Amino acid sequence: MRSRFCCPRCGEALTPWVRELELAEAVNLQESNTWVLPSGWFVRRDSELLAGSAFTYGPANHPWVFAPMTNWWLRVHSDPLRTVGCCGLACFGPERPNLVCACGEEVGLGYCDCIGPYWYALHESVVHEQEVDAAPPQAIAERLTRLRERVARPIVRAGYAPGGRQPLHHDPSSWREALRLGEVRVDCGGGIEDPALVIASQQLPAGAQLVVPLPWCQLVRLVVLEEQPWAETESPLTWQHGNGPAVCVSRHSRQVLLTTWGPGDASWAVTIEARAWAEAWARFAG
Repeated sequence: MRSRFCCPRCGEALTPWVRELELAEAVNLQESNTWVLPSGWFVRRDSELLAGSAFTYGPANHPWVFAPMTNWWLRVHSDPLRTVGCCGLACFGPERPNLVCACGEEVGLGYCDCIGPYWYALHESVVHEQEVDAAPPQAIAERLTRLRERVARPIVRAGYAPGGRQPLHHDPSSWREALRLGEVRVDCGGGIEDPALVIASQQLPAGAQLVVPLPWCQLVRLVVLEEQPWAETESPLTWQHGNGPAVCVSRHSRQVLLTTWGPGDASWAVTIEARAWAEAWARFAG
């Protein structure tokens, strides 16, 4: 089955059609700046996938947990006392909802601040629609096995730092500061405990490669579940593994911006043709 959640007041969809997640290796309960779930999926707050985490003790009247979504679906409340945190959207408890429908109905809670996973949760009053899933994901177990084998390979060369002034995801006019890549190839390595993306391109110096650390759950999402390898500029796809650099990936028009932010050479940015980025991930996942 697949599900959709709608506003209890006006009936408009608050989410796209989504699937209930059953793959524990795609869930993030620890890493900061990383979505708790992949986009396109949901879990109930009482799911075993969230057992032992802060979600277990969260507000029971917001039982549906998701990855962050753009304001096409859910809008941030206009009251800054409900939303403004240190580095992003804050959450101050179920009595102060910070997500609303386009009609103004208060429907959920969202958290995208600096410490802990990023998540959205919808109130128990939302309408839960279900229908038969005509095209459920296939061969998940086989994909996961192949990915475990592939990530086990060592990364034999250090990553290249392309530099450039740090562009802003919400300001596409600043993207010209980043190195622009055309065709790219994506691989991985480093092992499950310390995985990284390895990105190669003819636009990089001979023998150079970009090495981008990421949590294992994020690699599973991108390869096994074929999560879209970007989000929109208003709410980029983000992740961080341990004390590694914070990574953001967003799309505007035909370009994807990938930035890393961290100490020393860990901060850099590139833009990639959206078509080339999508095709690279399709080849990798295939």
